[in-house]
Amino acid sequence: MRLIDLLHISLAALLLGAVPSLAHHDDIPDPPPLSVSEPLPTDLRLDPASVTVSGLSSGGFFAHQFHVAFSGTVTGAAILAGGPYGCVEVIDNPFWQYRKLGRVSAAVVACTHYFGRRFWGLRPDPPRAEEARQLIGVAHRAGEIDDPAHLAGDRVWLFRGELDEVVPAAVADALADLYRLLDVDGEALHVEPGDPERPANHGIPVESFAGESRFPRRDCAEHALPFVIECGYDAAELLLRHLYPDGFLPEPVDLHGAGSLQAFDQTGFFQPSETAGLSGVGYIYVPDTCRSEACRLHVAFHGCRQHADAQGDDRIHDDFIRHAGYNRWAAANRIVVLYPQATEAAGNPRACWDFWGYSGEGWRTRDGVQMRAVGSMVERLIDR
Repeated sequence: MRLIDLLHISLAALLLGAVPSLAHHDDIPDPPPLSVSEPLPTDLRLDPASVTVSGLSSGGFFAHQFHVAFSGTVTGAAILAGGPYGCVEVIDNPFWQYRKLGRVSAAVVACTHYFGRRFWGLRPDPPRAEEARQLIGVAHRAGEIDDPAHLAGDRVWLFRGELDEVVPAAVADALADLYRLLDVDGEALHVEPGDPERPANHGIPVESFAGESRFPRRDCAEHALPFVIECGYDAAELLLRHLYPDGFLPEPVDLHGAGSLQAFDQTGFFQPSETAGLSGVGYIYVPDTCRSEACRLHVAFHGCRQHADAQGDDRIHDDFIRHAGYNRWAAANRIVVLYPQATEAAGNPRACWDFWGYSGEGWRTRDGVQMRAVGSMVERLIDR
């Protein structure tokens, strides 16, 4: 092997290794690796009562789904452009009374408007919070999810951009109504209006895009890759401040100087299959202090096409995991951020998180392949 090849391999190992001293050298190769050997770190001091989740679009649907299914572990959730639990199973078929629309159709013309607003010319009604609540009750009685009584009083932050044409307003409203039915209300439930002077499209708002990207900077009103939009405020700050109100520091810090972004092997948490839809590599941002001081754990789910292992010309690379704003606020506030990674799979060419059932049976319960994998990651991190 040539010397230059050895140098490249050694450099890649350094960049991806979970070594705290390399906080300034955590760049991710482009295109990123499809496999790594580093395990999820187990030397962190994490408060098991501080686990929260968030997500955008499919990641928002999934974060809510995860919050419901693992309510005994998760204490709060922030959902950007998401909808209610089992949304695709509560959409009525507009042609036949008392029958439900198929899950795929419901996902793309009702729970989202990804492929339009109509099913063969007719517009389906939006989801109803009451039906989603009934699904949760049935799943709990079957032993498939945690007791929804755990959700009462959890802190929840919700956002949908005014210009969003992907997730309908009625779907976002149904999610808020569902949380109220689950006894999340008052100060604990915050529906973020955004900046009325700068209405947002379908994306995660940031104050300004501070990193390098293959894409131009996207204005708040745009809907385009990498779906990180400049709106004059960090949604990550707002949601983390709501989820962790006690002692939240108002200023971010240098995320490279105060912590490191590390790749880890996801494959030990699931059985690979054509439909699993999980990447071999996940990422985690670790503030340096979290190896000696008690920290909190937040799980951030990317949206469709925001996965880090994409290989095509339109790959966003690390734009979500590095530049969506989470890390600099996490570094200031002793928050470890776990970035599980979905990827392309059969029935899921855009690497969305599964909120309509492409990954197989149990997809919205603790036993779903993606749900179980992320749940196991969380358990590994908080298990002392």
